[in-house]
Amino acid sequence: MKFFYQGIKYTKSTGFITFNLAGKWKRKHFGVAPEEGWFILTNLDDLDSAIIAYKQRFDIEEMFRDFKSGGYNLEDTNVSGQRLISLILLISLAYTSATISGQKIKRMGVQKYVGRIKESGRTVRRHSSFYIGLYGPHSAG
Repeated sequence: MKFFYQGIKYTKSTGFITFNLAGKWKRKHFGVAPEEGWFILTNLDDLDSAIIAYKQRFDIEEMFRDFKSGGYNLEDTNVSGQRLISLILLISLAYTSATISGQKIKRMGVQKYVGRIKESGRTVRRHSSFYIGLYGPHSAG
């Protein structure tokens, strides 16, 4: 289910402009409503644009998580200057390789075996293409 309202004021204080409000969540299946869903304030003009932008933003956040704590722990290196630039270049190459590998695994349809859901009640994917590509080859053997 999804909706899009235009010209919403999210506060009564003066000095704030109006926004558009977009929301999306999955419908009930077998009488159970999923907890996952979102609401965003946006200045985009239609729901489809807001959904596309939100998905792109989510992919960027996923990448930051992978760089910081999901696999490479970039913040823990405490390097700077030329070493930091070299490390980021190396991580970018490795990240691209792992992400492409993860996308191939997802296209083969075996992601559910590689990135098994370990939390009870969780029904949506938990792992990025990077994670699947980084750890997938190791879990098969």
